[in-house]
Amino acid sequence: MKFFFWSHRRKELAEEIRSHLEMAAADRMDCGETAEEAASAARREFGNVPLVAEAVEAQWGWEGLRRIWLDARYGVRTFAKNPGFTAVAVLTLALGIGGNATVFSWIRSVLLNPLPGVAASSELAAVESVMPNGEYHTSSYPDLTDYRGKNHSFSDMIGFEFVGVDLSVSNTAPVERVWGLIATENYFDVLRVNAALGRVFHEEQNQAPNSDPYIVLGNGFWKRRFGGRPDAVGKTLRLNGHPFTVIGVAPPGFHGTIVGIDAEYFVPMLMQPEVLPSESLTDRNPTFIHMMGRLRSGVTIEQAQAEMATLAGNLAREYPDSSNGVGVFVAPVWKAHYGVQDFLRSVLAFLMVVAAFVLLIACVNVANLLLARATTRQEEIAIRAALGADRLSLIRQLLVESLLLAGGGGVCGVLLALWGVKLLSLFAPAGHLPVALSARVDGPVLAFTLGLTLVTAMVFGLAPALRSSRTDLNTSLKHGARRIGGPSGAHLRSVLVISEVALATVLLVSAGLLVRSVRNAEMQGPGFQTDHIAVAAFDLRASGYSGAQASLFFERLAGNLRELPGVEAVTLERYVPLWFTGRSYTPVEIEGYTPQRNEDMGIDLNVVGTDYFRTLRIPILAGRDFTQQDRNETPRVVIVNQTMANHFWPGRDATGHRLHAWDQWWTVVGVARDVKYHRMNEPPQPFLYLPVPQTSGLDVNLLVRSQMPTATVIGAIRSAARSLDAKIQPLETDDLGGLLHVSLFANRTAASVASILGGLGLFLAALGVYGVLSYTVNQRLGEIAIRMAMGAQARDVLSLVGGKGFKLIAIGGFGGALFSLIVVRAISGLLFGVSASDPMTFSAAGGLLILVAAAACCVPARRAMKVDPMTALRHE
Repeated sequence: MKFFFWSHRRKELAEEIRSHLEMAAADRMDCGETAEEAASAARREFGNVPLVAEAVEAQWGWEGLRRIWLDARYGVRTFAKNPGFTAVAVLTLALGIGGNATVFSWIRSVLLNPLPGVAASSELAAVESVMPNGEYHTSSYPDLTDYRGKNHSFSDMIGFEFVGVDLSVSNTAPVERVWGLIATENYFDVLRVNAALGRVFHEEQNQAPNSDPYIVLGNGFWKRRFGGRPDAVGKTLRLNGHPFTVIGVAPPGFHGTIVGIDAEYFVPMLMQPEVLPSESLTDRNPTFIHMMGRLRSGVTIEQAQAEMATLAGNLAREYPDSSNGVGVFVAPVWKAHYGVQDFLRSVLAFLMVVAAFVLLIACVNVANLLLARATTRQEEIAIRAALGADRLSLIRQLLVESLLLAGGGGVCGVLLALWGVKLLSLFAPAGHLPVALSARVDGPVLAFTLGLTLVTAMVFGLAPALRSSRTDLNTSLKHGARRIGGPSGAHLRSVLVISEVALATVLLVSAGLLVRSVRNAEMQGPGFQTDHIAVAAFDLRASGYSGAQASLFFERLAGNLRELPGVEAVTLERYVPLWFTGRSYTPVEIEGYTPQRNEDMGIDLNVVGTDYFRTLRIPILAGRDFTQQDRNETPRVVIVNQTMANHFWPGRDATGHRLHAWDQWWTVVGVARDVKYHRMNEPPQPFLYLPVPQTSGLDVNLLVRSQMPTATVIGAIRSAARSLDAKIQPLETDDLGGLLHVSLFANRTAASVASILGGLGLFLAALGVYGVLSYTVNQRLGEIAIRMAMGAQARDVLSLVGGKGFKLIAIGGFGGALFSLIVVRAISGLLFGVSASDPMTFSAAGGLLILVAAAACCVPARRAMKVDPMTALRHE
């Protein structure tokens, strides 16, 4: 702003002085001088004002654009004559700009545009239940109905849940596991999504459970399973053994409302009894429904939060048995606590900071290159100034050259980003879920890159331009370019190198902490052993089995597998720990225990079979494991974890005590050691295990521990299932270790990308040290020659050059270490088994920095040691 104001003011002054010039000339003409003599005398008195005015006016308008074009052409010719300098500068900027464009494209895909294909998606807000302990949870259908009917903040609200079903195209076709959404009937209307083929379902009057057996296919699933054929509409598919009619196909690009998941189908919520029979549409306890609403025009998130909190309080008073202490959380979709954004939110924010640091290092490097290059151009700049170029023109020329370099770096950076955006899908967890993590370089990303390129040009170009345009004509023209660097220029270059070393230190420390965290998590594990365990998922809902028949089938299947050679243990479980799908909790009442005010009595649980703890090597700390005698007709028994035992029965043996859950009383028969259930970095929390024979359920995961290859074990499971019922086959199979490897994908993504960017920052910092020392050697060749002529040894020259480099490294490394203590607090949530101030990580980062910097110092130092005094002095 000051620059433009100054230019405008200068134009006004020029006009004013021209007016005075004309008046002075008129006065002289009145005294008898001719017009030519009067004008010449006035110019001698006031200076060549017209020339100044013309120069000022030329800064703007078509003439200004023409001069900028000429500066650009001259800059291109200059860079073409220095291809080495140009290539290094453009490549350095491309790495920095490309890294930022890549991470921004990821952020746009996951956070800024989390629901592609949805009209006006910024108007949508996630609505979640908040349990008394502060945990974010899904809600219930009755709560959704009340919130929807009583609020004034949302034009409408929807509910949905991610569900895996057994799908077949006919009674005789093989069954496959397909993942999609069960959603309220107004789902597509609120999202303003229309069918690409056929139609979508809508809310109608007098709808009742099981009244709408319709299915809308996801576009990707339609193309994969039906080849994109229009005749898919009207077909009858069987979901969990029940017929559903295909009424339409979702549009391409629409993946549903769970970020990162490509829903393969959509069915109406009132079909819950067939699609999700283990849940209920009548229970008010927070159950299985994710809620989302479209804000009315002019309503903010904060206003919606305030109104919904009031409604939640009213529900808590009206239904104290189920809703006491349950609050509500309203936030933009990118802040929701479900979907891939919940895992990547902090990761992407951290990576954006890391990428910005890399770009700053790149800018510092290019600024140093321009400063060194400007020293060699002092004579050229001095001649331009002597020929009449003012400082503004010189600054403009140098900034245009900087913009050319930044433009080249921006173009190459976009090319790098086109490759880099694909890395996000590579980091996506491999598994059976339909993942949709497709970042791309679109218009907003290009606009971001353009803006970043302009800012980058100013960041690295302004200081060298201001420094180079401030020149002493007499000194410059007398002594030439070699001696004009000056102490102030050297000081500025040293400060820049120190800053990039400090930034590189922060990157190395952050990457080191993340890598150590992932390694610790993999070594320590989740508290149970996942090696040599094959997993096979069975679901008998589509096979006509009752609960008792399913229990008998699974019991016989496990018994047959236990008899196979090489099989060490076999067990069952309803939910795989640390996996993205499948989770259950229940409100409990502890006999003889009085809950605290607003204490959350909802406890997470799993349904497991006999030998579960032996199979996963989870120690039983007190009591016993489940046995074959724990059957449906025997008293109900339960095993609790250590945290639950310590909380409800502190200082006492928990076995023998009773708790009420699932409308029954259960007796604690064992206490198991704590393990990780949902996330690797979760704090200890109460947990309970129920035996499979004493619960109703048609879907389980079969776990087989064996030293045989996983493929061999999976084949044995298939054969054993076929021998019992030819129609039954596992829907999904995997290795438990590989499956749980997915639970660390966010941490692994952060560690991998931070390591790449940290290595890049270290390389650029080393390049900066090398550049400064090389320049120093060139500037001090004469001094070095004199020292060697006077008897200085090679080690003295090494100390002179290398000492300067190590001084810069030491100052930058120390400052970077202090800065790291502040920065790494932002990633504390991603750390596991290592503190943010871990001395080993800081020491390793410092050692690596010294090693690489020493290599950067080596080449200039060796060059200085080999200086021939006679040649150097003769050149001087």
